[in-house]
Amino acid sequence: MLWNKCLLYKGLSKKEYNEVIDILELNHIKYTDKVINKNKDIGPMIDKIMVGTDGSKEDFSYEYSVFVSKNDFEYANSLIKYNMS
Repeated sequence: MLWNKCLLYKGLSKKEYNEVIDILELNHIKYTDKVINKNKDIGPMIDKIMVGTDGSKEDFSYEYSVFVSKNDFEYANSLIKYNMS
């Protein structure tokens, strides 16, 4: 699936990411995901001072991406739109 994948979801909400994953798993659709910590390169203390993450929700510190195969993309996309609207 390395070259045969499409981006299904990309966002900052862990809740939405988990909803997408749950929908895919319930419908037996294979996926790969990628999670990027958007604040990791700044440094621990500078991160909290400059970015303002001290005491804020960690939910939006990460960028979540979910990929599915090209063959499953249309079906998965319709499931996501139907179940998350």
